[in-house]
Amino acid sequence: AAAAAGGVAGGGGAGGGGGGRYGELPEDELRKVCKELGFSPGGLEDREAVPALLEQLECLERRSVSDLRNEIRKRGFATTPGMVKEGLVQRLRDILIWERLRVGELRRVCRELGLALQDVEPTRDNLLTLLSDATWQLRGIPVWRLSSLILAFGVLDQVDVLESKDAEELAFLCEKRGLPVEDEPDQAVLAERLRTVVVWEHFPLEELRRECEVMGVPMDDLEAQRQDQRFRGASSLEKDEQKELVRRLSSLFWQAPPAPSAGELLAEDDPRYPEQVSGFLERLRLAPTAGSEDLKRAYKEMARKLHPDKNIGNEEHVTAEFQGVSEAYEALSEYMRRCGI
Repeated sequence: AAAAAGGVAGGGGAGGGGGGRYGELPEDELRKVCKELGFSPGGLEDREAVPALLEQLECLERRSVSDLRNEIRKRGFATTPGMVKEGLVQRLRDILIWERLRVGELRRVCRELGLALQDVEPTRDNLLTLLSDATWQLRGIPVWRLSSLILAFGVLDQVDVLESKDAEELAFLCEKRGLPVEDEPDQAVLAERLRTVVVWEHFPLEELRRECEVMGVPMDDLEAQRQDQRFRGASSLEKDEQKELVRRLSSLFWQAPPAPSAGELLAEDDPRYPEQVSGFLERLRLAPTAGSEDLKRAYKEMARKLHPDKNIGNEEHVTAEFQGVSEAYEALSEYMRRCGI
């Protein structure tokens, strides 16, 4: 963000000049205008630059939507889909003011926005980057984990397109990628699912390996394959590995629970019923007060731990154990349905 601070903020692109009519305003009038825009003249690094900044901000209203969007992107900030001109003007106005603030005031802005400052060295560049990163975080794109801003904006464009599609189109794209699609798919859920995969597909390989490590995705066999295929080009090997890691992450992340079935659950008036429910809860390590969301999380966690790819050489045992987990999930789903949990 800070690298682009000279463009519009320096008097180019969005207006600029020596301050125009604002240079003639009395001090109290100048402070009043600044207050309406959300800052104080005393909060700027260079108080003498106030008239020029105000002239610059006024010029934003005359810019086109595409120009405003481009100026925001030059500074490394993300936009949201369907952002109208008023929203773009406000975002660029904020950025231009932030670029001129004293470091102490910039820290105050970050605190007010709830941004974590503990591990950030308080320099202008770092604080502007923190503010920029927050706009990417809102879009679900960890820009700091991608190799360049150019690549990040390419991902952002793809995500914008995805979020503009309806549920039917997104369901088709999910199926093409082998991602699960519910019987009554939700547009926002499918868009988020595809966004996550698009981000993974654009991670540098080392970053993707770190993601797999955190998620518990087994990778030892891929290391052996790399050794066996040393004669192949490095680029080809890396592309194959990246594709396989994304597949494994997707399989683990969205492993669909089996459809609930009442077949294994005893009737409520059966004297063995309470003990059976207790046993199923214990198998999934759930408390008696657990609800349906707790059940889904527990199932996914157990499915991750018992995934065959993570238990090479012990597939028979984990398959049997996973079958028990699935039976418990099915029975408890029915139990919670009966109880209205």
